[in-house]
Amino acid sequence: MTIHLSKLAHIKVVVSNAETAHAILQKIFGAQKVKGDFESPFIKVIYVGLGDFVLQYIEPKAKKGPFHDQLNTKGPGIFSLAFAVENTEQAAYMLKKEGIAPIISSDSRDRIYREIPREFLNQDIKTEVIMDTMDITGFHLELGEKPLELALEPSQARYVTGSDKLIGDASTMLHFELVTPDAEKSYTFLSKIFGSEKVEIDFANMLNSDFMRILHVNLSNVVLQYCQPIVKERSWYELLSKSGAYVHNLNFCVDDIEETIKKYEAESIQYLFKAKLTPEAENHFYMLDTIDRLGFHLEHGQMPNVADMPEGFLFVDLRKD
Repeated sequence: MTIHLSKLAHIKVVVSNAETAHAILQKIFGAQKVKGDFESPFIKVIYVGLGDFVLQYIEPKAKKGPFHDQLNTKGPGIFSLAFAVENTEQAAYMLKKEGIAPIISSDSRDRIYREIPREFLNQDIKTEVIMDTMDITGFHLELGEKPLELALEPSQARYVTGSDKLIGDASTMLHFELVTPDAEKSYTFLSKIFGSEKVEIDFANMLNSDFMRILHVNLSNVVLQYCQPIVKERSWYELLSKSGAYVHNLNFCVDDIEETIKKYEAESIQYLFKAKLTPEAENHFYMLDTIDRLGFHLEHGQMPNVADMPEGFLFVDLRKD
């Protein structure tokens, strides 16, 4: 038996300054706040919509708790991916059988999320959990019965942002790129519990090298690009050495990559490297050094001609509205 997940509801990201993160994404891509902010002496939360995804920025204010602990020990980064499940208690039980413990649960949320205005809470939710899967998956798993607490209100809109159109200059999410000491172990766990499969096999094989092993795995509607460094150099190995399994970057395409890079330069953001997927490619893709301010690096290329790609090369639909 596997746990059935909804589409990704939101991405919880811990940073030292949530407003700075939003301002950068707004200036470069036209990201928008998609729900009201809230702030207490313990926590500040901002919801940012970009493309087809929602970033829930968490800025810890108290010097204790799981958000502060991650920021203090691992640095800014993605804390959890949130999905809805039909039965939270059953999902948590299955994960506990695999040795996975909850770090936040229904009986602790009042302690963790103190002084949150009532309008941000779904009073009908009986159970919610954030399970401690960071070491094996590179993020914690946030699970709740529909609709998720602290996620957007239920909507008939096409995207979880509450919009029928992609927000800003961003395609749908191409993939999460994660560093891990054992890509096959991460896949085996996700396959057993969630029925995940290896996807974009040709794409992953093209990226494989003596430098790093690449494995693409789906989790519901998203692609996790697991990167297992072989050579002890560059940002992937450095992040793994510092933080353990972690999300290295988010990847989506833009309309004009050179104009986007100019916007980064205006914000004094440099790129870690630029490269071409193939020698014949017209445009470079770039890896931007944004993890300290955004909680992840960003990787971009120009929107490709999807119609020219072989079937199965991409798991997601990159077409823009």
